[in-house]
Amino acid sequence: MALGNRQAKNLGAMFSKIQGALVPAKIAVVDKKTIEKSWKMMDKVVKMCQHPKMSLRNSPPFILDILPDTYQHLRLIWSRSNPDEKIQSHNECEYFRTFIENLMNKCKNTIKLFKDGKDKMYDENSHYRRNLTKLSLVFSHMLAELNAIYPLPDGTYTGENYRITKGDAADWWKQSFGDKIIIPWKEFKNTLHETHPIGSPLEAMALKSTIDLTCNDYISVFEFDVFCRLFQPWASLLRNWNVVAVTHPGYVAFLTYDEVKARLHKYINKPGSYVFRQSCTRLGQWAIGYVTTDGQILQTIPQNKSLSQALLDGQREGFFLYPDGRSINP
Repeated sequence: MALGNRQAKNLGAMFSKIQGALVPAKIAVVDKKTIEKSWKMMDKVVKMCQHPKMSLRNSPPFILDILPDTYQHLRLIWSRSNPDEKIQSHNECEYFRTFIENLMNKCKNTIKLFKDGKDKMYDENSHYRRNLTKLSLVFSHMLAELNAIYPLPDGTYTGENYRITKGDAADWWKQSFGDKIIIPWKEFKNTLHETHPIGSPLEAMALKSTIDLTCNDYISVFEFDVFCRLFQPWASLLRNWNVVAVTHPGYVAFLTYDEVKARLHKYINKPGSYVFRQSCTRLGQWAIGYVTTDGQILQTIPQNKSLSQALLDGQREGFFLYPDGRSINP
């Protein structure tokens, strides 16, 4: 399928910034020492973010909630059985090892960001703070995934029993990967290409930036489920993604609630201006921000309808007329 070079490059550049230049160190085995090291790294990040001059807003994704919640969930998982039964199945071991590797690398990225940014970290408008927000989103996605694979209240592993919402997508995953719950990106991409052709390396990079929510070069069954819910139906999955997330001027990737409000404030005198993004608090659902006739900026999460239907309904009702303030509405 065709993919505009500008859109693909923008998505690819965004993806590259989030991924960072680090080559992740591989962990041979996850033991108590490794777990405790990850806890110490999270604690260091939290303390950096608690600096009074940071003045972080308590709105999603709020890293000062996300990392403590991640810590508590990992403690629950690690303490649920005796030392000889910590991580038993191959699938569970592979997923958990990959998660801890990614957690430690994202903590390293965040610590380096503070080291490089210095006093600029205290400026809400600096690109260092923007990168911190992106990392906060990734930490938020990681916690959501961890909660899905090790659900509360007891934190027991349920990976092989994870239920993909859409039947056709669930059948494809089962036929392609069996009971695996995490697949290296390259293997996933090549397998998906057999069913839904991926047009070019640029398109593959843009696709990865959308589906790899945790930015770890793997695709989990959870991430696949989220992607399929966003871009359903299965039969036209990548065509839907291309129309919605690549070429539509109203799509904004990796923006938070506060950032959407700031972006739409430029169009406060143009009611009907709107943008849409993946909800970071309800993964698998869309959030649409728009400017009202009385100059308010509101956001809504459509229920029981596709994004395209929600946009069409909103256009007909006069709410969603100008994507990112533009006069042409696809």
